[in-house]
Amino acid sequence: MTTISISGLRKSFGPNEVLRGLDLEIPPGEFVGLMGPNGAGKSTLLKILGGIYRADAGELRYGEERVASLAERPEVGFIHQDLGLIDDLDIVANLRLGEPPMRILGPLLDARRERKEAREAIERVGLNIAVETQVGELAPGEKALVAVARLLQRGASVLFIDEATSTLPPQDARRLISSLTATAGKGATVVMVSHKLSEILDATQRVVVILDGKIAADARSADLDRDELARMVVARETRGERPRRTRGPGQEEVLRMRAACAGRAGPVDLAVHRAEVVGLTGLAGSGLHDVAYMAAGAVSCRSGEVTVATGVRRAMVPPNRESQGGFADLSTAANMTLSALSDWRRPGRLLNGRAERRDVVEMVERLDVRPPDPEAEFGTLSGGNKQKVIFGRVLFRRPGLYILCEPTRGVDVATRADLYHLIDELREDGAGILVVTSDFEDLFAVCDRISVVESGRPGEFLSVDETTAEQLEAFI
Repeated sequence: MTTISISGLRKSFGPNEVLRGLDLEIPPGEFVGLMGPNGAGKSTLLKILGGIYRADAGELRYGEERVASLAERPEVGFIHQDLGLIDDLDIVANLRLGEPPMRILGPLLDARRERKEAREAIERVGLNIAVETQVGELAPGEKALVAVARLLQRGASVLFIDEATSTLPPQDARRLISSLTATAGKGATVVMVSHKLSEILDATQRVVVILDGKIAADARSADLDRDELARMVVARETRGERPRRTRGPGQEEVLRMRAACAGRAGPVDLAVHRAEVVGLTGLAGSGLHDVAYMAAGAVSCRSGEVTVATGVRRAMVPPNRESQGGFADLSTAANMTLSALSDWRRPGRLLNGRAERRDVVEMVERLDVRPPDPEAEFGTLSGGNKQKVIFGRVLFRRPGLYILCEPTRGVDVATRADLYHLIDELREDGAGILVVTSDFEDLFAVCDRISVVESGRPGEFLSVDETTAEQLEAFI
């Protein structure tokens, strides 16, 4: 087993310095939790270690050897948020990606041996499913476990996990954490990036907090409590605790769905009223996101109907900001304004660039996007700041109906609080809001009424005051 030593690591994207002389040592056999607000440099650090980015300065040592990255080490593996799996291939093929095929003689493929080793690999992480199953048919937690199994099958004893639990329902997240804990218990080194405080405290032996590109804290998990860790992670002052002000549905509907069917969803019957936040949750494969797409008009109903009140504009925050949310090579400003450019048109269709930039600067300040540079490329922003840019685009649409799909996925504690405050403000301004989320915290923080989507259909709507997280978890 080998110690990983990082000293003086620096990385900038244009004028934005992300890592500022970071120093860190990871001894063998530890389960380390890596935390910090969005933009702190966590993912950039892992991408340098994985050879995706090259550091501007600093030193990385693997044992006594100085290396540019850990990418070529067969005993070191990385799992990023997208997991690197292909839905259209089965488990066997996904485990073999990038590996030479197993052969009997010459060109003959040893399919039996590949299936046998695949079964052993997934059993090692607690999965008991047919290895011929297509990955696209798996639950999110099962996909994450397949990604872990692939690393372990290839002999990885050092695992870097970047926000792999951010998209998982609670049960699946616990299943993945349990597998990683067992792996660490057998002597592996595990470094896990997460914004979820309870995961870090329950699973890891050590917590490292990165703030502004440097190590701000490094402590044993057993010596920390949730409140202390939250104070460490939130690098700037937030607006404090918000009293939850739930209310019943009003009289004026902005959205009505009647027996609406599309994708895996339907028939769906629900209403959203002005100045109301309605929440939906459910398991992967339940049709949860399809309800959001129908409500937003992103997909057409194959039967039933979706009606939006006259004169009400609608806008959606999509569930996957990487593939659906923004254009990596365009600036923050372009990503914010591209769906509302007509607002800055002069007579003759010419764009009033000065007015557009002025409004973008105000929106960047309002949402506290970091770095506060309208020309910063979207692709260089942290996940939470990308989410803020997408919210900015939605706000520029000035809708009366917001469909917020996984609004806080993969964001830090401070950004989550900011987005909750923003949703509160939108409701107070009279907007109707549909929150579609797999994160229970979203439901209890901002929603008035909530329901569980099962087999494509929302169940009974209950006041959030009448429901507990334990009850919701039991429902799904």
